[in-house]
Amino acid sequence: MPSAIELWKLKVICRWSLAFVWIWEGLVPKILGPTAMQRDLVLRSGLFWPDPDRFLVGLGLVMIVAGISIGLGRLERAAVLTASVTMTILIFLVVGFHPDSLKDMHGGIAKDACLYAVAWVVWRLSPLVPSKPTPSAPCLS
Repeated sequence: MPSAIELWKLKVICRWSLAFVWIWEGLVPKILGPTAMQRDLVLRSGLFWPDPDRFLVGLGLVMIVAGISIGLGRLERAAVLTASVTMTILIFLVVGFHPDSLKDMHGGIAKDACLYAVAWVVWRLSPLVPSKPTPSAPCLS
């Protein structure tokens, strides 16, 4: 049976893995290098304000803040639940307005399946593992 410290490390690694994806997805494709396809997807959705370009930057900033919050463990369970619900909404919006995304060579849907698994690990370990373990913490059984 893994020790409390090992479970805490697993939880932190999973939390920061999820956080990294949110930070990366907010920074790189939304702020540093938005594509014409992404801009067109936002434009076709009609779900933007004030314009698609500034909306993408704003969405990127929100994703970065969410990623940092997830990584730091602020309101841990609420953060991973919100991330999972938001991922689900984004999946349906993207596929609904750009069905070809299902054939994405970078595996957006497959990546999201992994993110759900990582979020589940954080969710399950959150009540069992303290925020900061002590070296003398007993093994969980």
